[in-house]
Amino acid sequence: MSTIRGLIFDMDGVLLDTEKIYFHCWLQSAKELGYPMSEEAALHVRSCCAAHALPYFRQLYGENFDYFKVRDRRRELVSQYIAEHGVEQKSGIAELLQFCRESGLPYAIATATSKELAEQRLELAGLAGQFPQIVGGDQVLHGKPDPDIYLVAAKALHLPPEQCVAIEDSPNGVIAGLSAHCNVILVPDLTPPEAGDRDRLFGIAENLKEVIPLLQAAGIGEKEHAKKSCIGSL
Repeated sequence: MSTIRGLIFDMDGVLLDTEKIYFHCWLQSAKELGYPMSEEAALHVRSCCAAHALPYFRQLYGENFDYFKVRDRRRELVSQYIAEHGVEQKSGIAELLQFCRESGLPYAIATATSKELAEQRLELAGLAGQFPQIVGGDQVLHGKPDPDIYLVAAKALHLPPEQCVAIEDSPNGVIAGLSAHCNVILVPDLTPPEAGDRDRLFGIAENLKEVIPLLQAAGIGEKEHAKKSCIGSL
């Protein structure tokens, strides 16, 4: 029998096509406030909490880098963009959630975004009510890349993290999932897999629909498939 009994989704870059918005808004915010942020730096802090992002930026740009001012302006720019353009889903969500429901596989969200804002953006993307368990970055003391959020999400599913698959798009999210002892599937968004990812991860998928065969290879969904085959033969 498979030891995988639950799925935990990151939100931005996995369910919602929002990481590209955050990326551009980091650059714009820094430029407006007089800081020369590089594209590499903006990509580096994806899913990263303030406790890790602040020292990273100050190491690059000096102790006078006003992280919170830049971050707050970035948040304003993101909100303005989304208010004007909306939020798009990533491809394959419907198919993967249907597979989870048919396989009896419970699922949750573990996002660096606050829970209230996550719910708002899921609604804008047409995903309201699709995720019964949402753990936001405001609900844990230590955000990604620390493991806390995945530990809380696994607990919400009443499962040990070792029996959960974490679906992530960024290196910081991958570190968080692995540190929580989850099985991690990478669905790359803005950057390709890193060296060694294929060896340390449960799998790598091009999109969420392609996560399904990875789960099936672990034996998930076999019982439901067998049940349907028996019914069809009656």
